[in-house]
Amino acid sequence: MVLEMAGSRIVAPYMGTSLVIWTSLIGIIMLSLTLGYWFGGAISDSYPRRGILAGIIGASAVVTALVALLANPLLESLSKSSSNIYIGSIIASLCLFSLPSALLGAVSPFIVRLAMASLGKAGSTVGRFSALSSAGSILGTFLGGFVLISFFSSRTILFIVAAVLGFTALLLSYGGRVAKTIPPLAVMILSVSLGILNEAGVLPMTSIGLNVDTRYNSVKIMDVNAFGSGRKVRILQTDPMGAQSLMYIDSPSELYSDYTKFYDLAFHYKPDVSLVLMLGGGGYCVPKHITATRPGVSVDIVELDPGITDIARRYFSLTDRPGQTIYHEDARIFLNREAALAEKKYDAIFEDVFGSSYSIPFHMTTEECMSKARELLAPGGVFIVNIISSIDHNLFSGIYSSIAASFPVVMIYPATYPNDESRRQNIMIVALASEAPEAEPEPESGYMASLLAHKWTRPFSPKIAAFTDAFAPVEKYTIGL
Repeated sequence: MVLEMAGSRIVAPYMGTSLVIWTSLIGIIMLSLTLGYWFGGAISDSYPRRGILAGIIGASAVVTALVALLANPLLESLSKSSSNIYIGSIIASLCLFSLPSALLGAVSPFIVRLAMASLGKAGSTVGRFSALSSAGSILGTFLGGFVLISFFSSRTILFIVAAVLGFTALLLSYGGRVAKTIPPLAVMILSVSLGILNEAGVLPMTSIGLNVDTRYNSVKIMDVNAFGSGRKVRILQTDPMGAQSLMYIDSPSELYSDYTKFYDLAFHYKPDVSLVLMLGGGGYCVPKHITATRPGVSVDIVELDPGITDIARRYFSLTDRPGQTIYHEDARIFLNREAALAEKKYDAIFEDVFGSSYSIPFHMTTEECMSKARELLAPGGVFIVNIISSIDHNLFSGIYSSIAASFPVVMIYPATYPNDESRRQNIMIVALASEAPEAEPEPESGYMASLLAHKWTRPFSPKIAAFTDAFAPVEKYTIGL
C-alpha cells in the first residue's frame, strides 16, 4: 500500500492524477501481485528454504531503490514520447511497479509454506497469515496516508521501504554465512543514505526544476522567460497538462495569465463588490492582485493543500494582508457548510479548482455544487468559473448546464480565442445571481472593454444535461480533449 501511494505521487507530475492514472496503477500492481503469488507458491514448493525467501525480499529492496532513482528520468521520457494517456500510464506502471510488486507478492505464499508444519493445521496457518497480511495492508494504508506522505517526499518513502525490506532480508539471512548478509545490508545502508540525501535536497532533480512534495500534490516550480518580453516568470505546476499559476517575478501582484484577468469582470457586473470568495489558491495570483489593486475588498481563499499555501509564501510572494483569510479544506465542504450556516454572503465567487483539462474534481462540477455557490451569493452577486475545454465539447456543456440550473443569467467568455468554438482554451463562465439589467453598464476603462469584447454572442445550446452528485462522468469526457 505504501508503494502504491508513493507511486501515485511519483507519476502525478508527468501524467496527472486522473481516474485513468489510478486505474492503471492499481490494475498493474494487482496483476503483478497475482503473478507474484503464483510464482511464490510454485517456487516455495520446489525450494522451501529460508535463504530463497531472503533473496526474494532482498531483490525487492534493490528494485524498489532503483525505482526511486530512475523514476523521474523514465517518466520524463515517457511523457514526451507518448501522447495517449491510457498507453502512457500503463507503460509507466509496468516499468516502475510491476517487478517490485511481483517480488513482494511472492513473499506471502513462501512464508505460509515455510510455516506450515502439517496439513492438519493448514487452515489455521493460512488464516493466520492472511489476517496478518490484511493487518499489514491496513497499517500501510494509514501509515502511508497519514504519516509518511505528510512528512517525506515520494522518493524518500521508496528509499525507506527499500531499507525496511533490506533489513528484513538481513534478519532472514542471519545465522548463515556472512557473505549472505552483505547484499541486504548494503541495500539497507544505501537506501537510508539515499533517503537522507534526497530529503536534504542533495540528489539531482530533473531538468524541469524544483520538485516539492506536499500532502496532496507533487509540485514543480520553474522560472522561464516570458514570451516576447524577456521578463522572468515563475510557474507552479501540479499537472503535466498545463501550469496552474504563473507570476511575474518582478511584479508579483500583476496578472500574467490572460484568463485570470477575466475575474475582474465581477467588478463590472457588480461595481460595489466588497467580499470575494476564491475557491482554489494555487500561487494565489488572483487574491494578491485583488488586494493590491482594490483597497477595501476582502478575499476569502479556500485551498485544499496547506503545502501549496506554504509554496506560495516561499516562492510566490504570498504575504498576510488585511482582509485576506485562508481556509485549508475541500472547496465543496466549505460551500456546503457555509451555505448551511447562512452567516455570510459574498458579492463574488471565483472557482478555479480544475488543475487541467482532465484533472477535475467531479464534485465541483455538479448542479448541487453550483446551487450551494448560488446560496452564498449576495443579491446581484457574480459567479465566475474557469474551465479548460472547447465550447463545443461535452465537458463544457455539462458544467454549463450545471451552472444554468441555478443561475438565471449565464455568459461565456473564451479567454484566448473569442470566436472559435472548437479550440481548447481557458473559458470563463460568468453567471449572475439576479437577472441582468436591460442595458449593460458601460466599461470604465479600455482594459474592461477588452475583456467584454471576448463575450460569446453566437447561440449556444448545451449538448449534455447538468452533472449531478450521483452522476458526473467527467473522466469520460475529459480524456477526449
